[in-house]
Amino acid sequence: MSSLWVLVTALAAAAAVLLLVPALPGERSAAGSQAWGRVLSWRRRTRRDSAEQADAAVLLDLTAALLRAGTGVEAAFARLAQSVPGAEPLAGVHRALAAGAAWEQAVEAVTEDSELVSFCEHLSFAYATGAPSARMLQAAAVRARAERRNQAEAAAEKLGVKMMLPLGACFLPAFILLGVAPVVVSLLPDALGI
Repeated sequence: MSSLWVLVTALAAAAAVLLLVPALPGERSAAGSQAWGRVLSWRRRTRRDSAEQADAAVLLDLTAALLRAGTGVEAAFARLAQSVPGAEPLAGVHRALAAGAAWEQAVEAVTEDSELVSFCEHLSFAYATGAPSARMLQAAAVRARAERRNQAEAAAEKLGVKMMLPLGACFLPAFILLGVAPVVVSLLPDALGI
């Protein structure tokens, strides 16, 4: 059994090496380079899909740092849009604010992303008053993380409740058929006097 396990592991390792390690420049074939290109494009696409949505708490922390460094709110939008993956729609907010649009009109560019909407809601007071609000933004980031943790805990609790139905529907009959029924059948002859 252990030699079979070693063989399967060796085959899996060889397949991984063949797929992930590029061939030497003189040994490249069309099929090999196409396979390597597919692997790389899949990895890029996976990274891009997993990082599509920016985190409001991280954006709030970064904005607080930018405000402490002397950057204005509008310029902070531009910098975040350039440097944070998933925050690209903030460039539209920056352009609208720079063109003189009202705050409510400018933030309509991010209505599709709930994290960016939350981020803009926290920044609305700082933009309206011009007050130094780095501490307020950091407190909002802490609150946003706490809310996300509470939502995750609530979802985990609901999942535990939802899992009881399949557990009861599948495992209880199996337990009765495999655990209780044989004991009852073995006690029947003694109980009936057979």
